[in-house]
Amino acid sequence: MRYGIILLSLVFTLNLGACAKEDVSQTLVTDVDHSAVKRQSIGNCWLYAQASWLESLYLTANQEEIDVSESYWTWWHWYDQIVGRDLDEIRTGGWWRTSAGIIIDHGFVLEGDFIPEEAGTEMSLRQAQAEEYINEQLAEGGALANRQDRTAENVRAQLDLAFGAQMAAAEELARSPEEVLVAKGTAGETTTLQAALAGNTEDRWESTSFPRIYGKNAVPSQWQIERRQALMQRVLKALNDHQPVVMTFMVDFNGLDITDQTFKASTLRENGKGSQGGHMVVLEDYVVDNVPGYGYIGEGDVSDEMKEAALQGDIVLLKAKNSWGTNRPDRGLTDGYNRFDWEYLTGQFEWDSGFGDTSYYYTTLTDFVLPPGY
Repeated sequence: MRYGIILLSLVFTLNLGACAKEDVSQTLVTDVDHSAVKRQSIGNCWLYAQASWLESLYLTANQEEIDVSESYWTWWHWYDQIVGRDLDEIRTGGWWRTSAGIIIDHGFVLEGDFIPEEAGTEMSLRQAQAEEYINEQLAEGGALANRQDRTAENVRAQLDLAFGAQMAAAEELARSPEEVLVAKGTAGETTTLQAALAGNTEDRWESTSFPRIYGKNAVPSQWQIERRQALMQRVLKALNDHQPVVMTFMVDFNGLDITDQTFKASTLRENGKGSQGGHMVVLEDYVVDNVPGYGYIGEGDVSDEMKEAALQGDIVLLKAKNSWGTNRPDRGLTDGYNRFDWEYLTGQFEWDSGFGDTSYYYTTLTDFVLPPGY
């Protein structure tokens, strides 16, 4: 499944003891460093998640916040779709390996080096305009309507017009993944972006599937329960070490409680099925309960002792940096971060197939992209 929710109209403190259960929104365990929140204008959340992941790693490794151009990667994603191919409409969705491949082939640029007018802005309006323009060119009567017109030269020219940018000039400024440092070890060892995306197992981030079950009344087997527990230990340990873990899942906006920015199983059951699709975010924190000696623990970046204890608790929710913007009263957003309660992520809900009225029941959570060694 490709991920890319479109959200043009939509767009988580430490007491050294247990926190009050009714104050769940204030109980967090760790605190992954992130760059500024952005807001997607088309269905390319996966590219925004990739940028959030890269910007977080770069910030930690280099003590510098950068604004990576998702538009630059979008240009290349569309180019690869169009050249020499039959296509009626551009596809905006994708997944982790797609974005990793784009970076490996073309590196990255800062937004100011591709679309200067959008440097530092929260949302790229140019992307939405470009999608409309390119779809017009792919339609009958357009400059790219016929397959024989879809030469590399013609496609480049039309994409440059669509984005109001010059890819040839941007390519000269592109940073090679082989030269970009994204991690430093305690013994002085370093990891490049190239190694993190396509290196050996000791450097490469890998996508790991969450054991899902299918059917409205299905329950996980003992084997699946154990696999889930083992995977989540890896996820929480990575978060404890301030690693920006990527999460993919299904989102249904009828499950969002705007009073606390949380997607909840109870809210979704109460409201019933609504607008939905695949989505990708980058985790920042988590909440646990029933931790021996603590109960609820958290609030920012707690001590190593408490983080270790948190691994023995029951997950209440995961907190993630999203790509839906910051100030979104229509969705209760004030900082660009959403929470996802554990029952919502691990429950089986009804999801549209995308083909007519057909739908299926299956687990909301899909997979995580984890750093090496976890």
